[in-house]
Amino acid sequence: DMQPVEDQWLSRTRLVCLMCCMDERDRVQKKTFTKWVNKHLIKVRKHINDLYEDLRDGHNLISLLEVLSGVRLPREKGRMRFHRLQNVQIALDFLKQRQCILFGLGPLLFW
Repeated sequence: DMQPVEDQWLSRTRLVCLMCCMDERDRVQKKTFTKWVNKHLIKVRKHINDLYEDLRDGHNLISLLEVLSGVRLPREKGRMRFHRLQNVQIALDFLKQRQCILFGLGPLLFW
């Protein structure tokens, strides 16, 4: 009886299709959000190419929050991992102070 094999094949095919759809949705969302970020960062003469990579050190993230809020934020000037994590933490703390809900977000999530 080939039915179980066909059922497995169909299940796998559906899973692959679902994963492709999710990948496409993620790609579109990343592209859309990157454009949105750049629309605001242009005001401070900054630009990102890769949403994930270019927000990792916290500098562009802080710049985005400064543009959106009009508030000047402190930032670490160093280039070591500690300084980058500290910059992300500064951005996350700023959002928390404004009662933005950040479930499970921490500076290490960016790394």
